[in-house]
Amino acid sequence: MKRGLAVIATGLLALAGAGCAAPGPRESASVIAPERQIQLLRERAAAFWAARMNDDDKVQWDLLEPRGKGRMTPQEYASEHKGVRYLGYQVEDAAIEGYFGTVRIRVLFQPIIARLSVGAQTVVLEDRWIRVAGAWYRQLDDRQAPRPGP
Repeated sequence: MKRGLAVIATGLLALAGAGCAAPGPRESASVIAPERQIQLLRERAAAFWAARMNDDDKVQWDLLEPRGKGRMTPQEYASEHKGVRYLGYQVEDAAIEGYFGTVRIRVLFQPIIARLSVGAQTVVLEDRWIRVAGAWYRQLDDRQAPRPGP
């Protein structure tokens, strides 16, 4: 299972880089076919989780919705995600309703707890996204992200 997620994550890293840009001038959000919108959403989610796996706070911050950027600094955002090592992810499904999208992500992670050995765990998250000016951004509400236990 761990190896399979790592292989998928590695493959998605290459794919994710191509999907990070907002639609070009000829590809406005209102003209893009629904299948293409879902593909763009999946690519953005893959880019976000690849950045999370690689501890790349800048890319995560760039993919965060503008409203979220107004509520905290990049340093505050980065500090919220410490204590967990992300080992792999898999984009399983995506759905769009208007300007909102939900991406089902399977995440393999390991809590980092001082002086305690904790094994890797898998969780399926409903990752929420919003389309702003034709591009998908991850919503700030991060309550479903894996957190280390007590």
